[in-house]
Formats: sequence, C-alpha cells, structure tokens
Amino acid sequence: MKKFTVITLSAMFCGLVVLSACGGGAASGSAASSDAPLGRVPAIFAEVAAKKKALDESLRKEDDLDRYQKKLKEFDEYAAKSYQKAAEEGGKLVGREIVCTGDVYPDFQITGAKVAEYHAGREAGSIIVRVTVTPKRDIVVRETKRQCAEGEYPLKDTRLYFALMKANDHLIELGQLNPFNGNSYNSSLKAEYAPGQMVQAGVPCHSEGAPVYINCHTYDFTEFAKIVFLAEKDYMAIRKQAYGF
Repeated sequence: MKKFTVITLSAMFCGLVVLSACGGGAASGSAASSDAPLGRVPAIFAEVAAKKKALDESLRKEDDLDRYQKKLKEFDEYAAKSYQKAAEEGGKLVGREIVCTGDVYPDFQITGAKVAEYHAGREAGSIIVRVTVTPKRDIVVRETKRQCAEGEYPLKDTRLYFALMKANDHLIELGQLNPFNGNSYNSSLKAEYAPGQMVQAGVPCHSEGAPVYINCHTYDFTEFAKIVFLAEKDYMAIRKQAYGF
C-alpha cells in the first residue's frame, strides 16, 4: 500500500510567494486554473492562509502600535475581498461534475457526483458535492443496522467510505457518506424511503444525492482531482497510516 500523508493549509506555505503588502486587492487564486475540478476557490483560500502566516510573523516583530494596527486593517480588508471573490468563483462551480472512482461495493454503485452549492461562512468556504448512489440489486431498508436481516441495509447506519485525492493519488482528506441521507453523514436523517420499503436496482438511494463537504478553509484542495471510494478495510488502513488511529 502506498504511504499517504495529509496536507493541510498550514503545511504548504513555503511553496507560495507572499507579497509584502496587501494593497487593498484580493487573492486571485492564480495557482489553479478556473477549469480545475474546484476552480480557483481552494487556491484563493491557500493564498489568504499564506498571507495570514506572513502577517503573524511580521506582527511578532512589530513594535510600533500604529503600524501594527495598520497591518491588521489591511489584512482584514484583503481577506474580506478574497472571501467574496471565493464566493463568486464558488457560485460558478454549481453543476460541475466531479470524477469518482472505485467500484468496491457489492450492492452499491456510484453513478455520479456534481457540485451542488458553495457555502460561505465567516472566514470559511465549503464546496458541497452531491454523490448519487444506486443499488445494484433490489434491497430492503430498515431504520437501524440491528433491525436488518441478511442482505438488508439501514437508513441511519449505512456507510460508504471515500478519499479526496490529487491526480497522483496523494491523499488530501478521508470521509464517509450515507447514500440514503440527503444531509451530511453526522446530521439528522433526511431519507426518501421508510423502514421496510424496497429500493429498486438502478433507482437512486436519495434523489438529491449524499453531500460531501469540501472545506477549503481546512485543507489545501488546490490540486484536488477526484473522489476515490474505498472498501472499509482499505479506508481503515489508510486512516491509520495517515492519522495514526
């Protein structure tokens, strides 16, 4: 198995050129193409993070209060404009298809993934990708795993495992989704089937798709290329290798 390492925003500053002054502009995201899977949004956040790191280093050496406050104000203005730019770029991504690989589940097939929305928060930005999953055979669903007979699946507890990766299979982040849940995996269940119903082969487990949140303020997704689905044993092995547990 390949050795995986996780690259967070804080680990890639050394590869960026940081300007000495913000100049009232906004991050351009030019490190990535607008045709990249996630466009320029991740690169914008990477630029802001690099600028913030450079600012923190500068402020530690600053002994003039006026200059200290001026630098803070300039950065705040720069960051605000940059986050607005990211929101504008994020809106352009809606509907863009995201590559998915890994036919590793005997009863489920990944049939597609598209960017559904961009969510802007305070100093944060998340690209929400919805993944459509269909059963390979007719399956009966129950509410929880303990209520399932052999061959049945729980609406609340079904898990599919994935890795968000670069084109060279370098790991960025691991995750899980529930194909029956229109909400994120750890949120309340938003299902379109009731316990005891049958989901027919080829019919989506959820018409909206299960969401995958790509948080550009947490990890560096500038080189993101694909979602790779994993068998549980492979997911657990990679997680231990990457995170130590």
